[in-house]
Amino acid sequence: MQGAYSTYFDNLFLSLRMARPEYKAQAQYTLRTLREAALGAAFTPLLAELETAIAGFDENLTDRNQSTAGGTEAFHAARAKWLEFVDDTMKDYVTPKLRKLPVYADFKKFGKSKLAGRNQPKLLTDSKLLLNLYVANQAALYPTLGADAQQLYAALDAADETRDTQDGDITDAQLALADDRAAIARAQHRLKAQLELKFEQPEKVYSFFDFAKAEYARKAQKKAAKKAAAAPDLSAPAS
Repeated sequence: MQGAYSTYFDNLFLSLRMARPEYKAQAQYTLRTLREAALGAAFTPLLAELETAIAGFDENLTDRNQSTAGGTEAFHAARAKWLEFVDDTMKDYVTPKLRKLPVYADFKKFGKSKLAGRNQPKLLTDSKLLLNLYVANQAALYPTLGADAQQLYAALDAADETRDTQDGDITDAQLALADDRAAIARAQHRLKAQLELKFEQPEKVYSFFDFAKAEYARKAQKKAAKKAAAAPDLSAPAS
């Protein structure tokens, strides 16, 4: 159980909300300014740790699932083709030929608008049921219906499997990304602690870090700018 004030002992560098290039840049600022300050041997191993962490950090990577976009686009394309096929088949064959038969109600359960509202797993499950309906009734509709539908369903299923595989790969990559950000955070946290041992003034410790691009800092700057813009201009001569 956490005690009072426990959050004050958190590593603040872990919670900095910055894009990767900005996160690396702020760490490089700390490394550069501390080396220029030449504060003594106590900082040497800590600076080496930060330098190693920065070297292992690739700012060109992304922290989110952007690299899954290709698989997602492939699935969306396969889904669109399948739904278009379902709609055309309903209008051109199923409705004209089977509307007065009991099986028509089964087809209506899997119309385009209903399938379009399904989530990914449900779409695959219901589409498979519809494929079975196509095969069972192709003699009454047209002879190659089952084969045509199978080809499009197979593309949809393959795109779904590819996306699942990529999601797993990205999960592993995200863990690696989290590790490289954490390595910088640990090194900076230790440097901050050493600086607090050396300097009594918090402002002096703060001067070795650059938080200007952090989300909190940007919001504070915008708020200050709005406040300044709204304030009356006391330097203007009275009318």
